[in-house]
Amino acid sequence: MFVEFNYQPVLEDYNKDGSLKIESVLKILENSGNAHSDKAGDSILDRSQKKLAWVLTDWKIKIDEYPKYGDKIVAKTWSQSVTQIFNVSRDFEFYCNGKICITGTTRWVVLDLTTGRPCKIEKDLIAKYEPEDKSVFEEVKLAKIPAVQEFSFEKEIQTRRSDIDFNDHVHNLTYLDYAMEVLPEQVYNAHNFSLLRITYKSPVKAGEKITAKYAFAEDSHIVYIFGGEGELKTQLQFVQ
Repeated sequence: MFVEFNYQPVLEDYNKDGSLKIESVLKILENSGNAHSDKAGDSILDRSQKKLAWVLTDWKIKIDEYPKYGDKIVAKTWSQSVTQIFNVSRDFEFYCNGKICITGTTRWVVLDLTTGRPCKIEKDLIAKYEPEDKSVFEEVKLAKIPAVQEFSFEKEIQTRRSDIDFNDHVHNLTYLDYAMEVLPEQVYNAHNFSLLRITYKSPVKAGEKITAKYAFAEDSHIVYIFGGEGELKTQLQFVQ
């Protein structure tokens, strides 16, 4: 099942130069995925009330061109054919004025919110999404984000109530906001990332203090987000 999601950006979705923010790109893709779940009869909110949740483990987004203010935006999404019992993939194509300008993929598990452990993804659940035999990237397994031991800058961040989603964790897109706070000014202001990778290791919960740490490694900008006890929570990689 292919699902198309039409989105009309608002002013806050854009940078000062009129290009769409990378944060807004992810928001649009996420909303297209939610539209797919609703169409499949698998309401995200209903699933959360049953103490089960689709949990995102990875993003990979390749950006060939950023939409500009006033462009017509359509996101297309689908679930890939399932090859493993504990995780599934969702792919995206992002159209600007009818032309593909962004492609992406995500990896997901179903988490038991009571035990905190992944669950086997049942065949009848997968069937609801009508998987497609199509992938936007050739690699089956996503490349790991470069390992970093030494960082050049770090910043402590206090989570806010508004950061917490209905699963009582920091919402997955908010980690990108945290990472933006620690990027060098000239990198942040350039708005020219061609590739974004995010790997989620462990959720940040309400009231938890975190530290975002930055390094430049392997020709990319790397941000690690640590919890209050020094536990690695999320890794992000930005390539310009």
